Amino acid sequence: MQDKEIVISIVIICTLLIIILIGFIAVILLLYRKKQNLFNIRLESIKANYDKELLKTQLEIQENTFQYISREIHDNIGQFISLAKLHLNTLEIRGNPHATSRVYDAVELLTRALDELRDLSRSLSSEIIRNGGLTKAIEQLVTQLQKLAIPEVLFEICGDYQFLDEQKEIFILRILQEAINNVIRHSGADRIRILLNYENNNLVLSIYDNGKGFDTAIIHHQKNTAGLSNMMKRAKMISAEFRIESVPHSGTVITLIAPY
Repeated sequence: MQDKEIVISIVIICTLLIIILIGFIAVILLLYRKKQNLFNIRLESIKANYDKELLKTQLEIQENTFQYISREIHDNIGQFISLAKLHLNTLEIRGNPHATSRVYDAVELLTRALDELRDLSRSLSSEIIRNGGLTKAIEQLVTQLQKLAIPEVLFEICGDYQFLDEQKEIFILRILQEAINNVIRHSGADRIRILLNYENNNLVLSIYDNGKGFDTAIIHHQKNTAGLSNMMKRAKMISAEFRIESVPHSGTVITLIAPY
């Protein structure tokens, strides 16, 4: 009887030791899993910060390139064209009507080229954002687009204008320019409506067109969507929501929601 009790005690002790060992192993595994999760979270955070800084650097380089091109157009190319106009205007060819007409036509072409270059220079420069804010920059963009006659461009503002961070306004302007460029190149639209709405601590920029539209499912499968990719990257950099709604033959709506 006593031997039986001893055996039972040994079995109980062994069982308890096994349970304790299993519990100990479980705790170690739990702690390991917790540390592994923390490590993965930190790794993802480091990777996200790296990707964000890399994207920020790329966009800053792009913006600096825009500024450089803008200055070159304004300071050098524009001056060369103005000088060429001056030389043509001072030619002494009064006795030759045909030559006079050709010179006049050349001066007109150079004048148009100079106007186009100045418009391009202004669109690339971010100075207007610094001096007049986002609405002024959009109004200037719309004025340039209206010279094209087709598509017709309408611009509306709702709510009280709020000045945003300068970099944020520059990114919003670039998103709008990219969107308009896509509409003109690909949509076949004859009407574009730009709506800038300030509501509930958000700036909501909407771009409507009545073009041919497209199936939005192809965005992630086609390689020629660099324009959309650039818009999405800029939206991400300013913590803005970016949406595209489109149906084939029914136009497209691009919406950007940026917090103040």
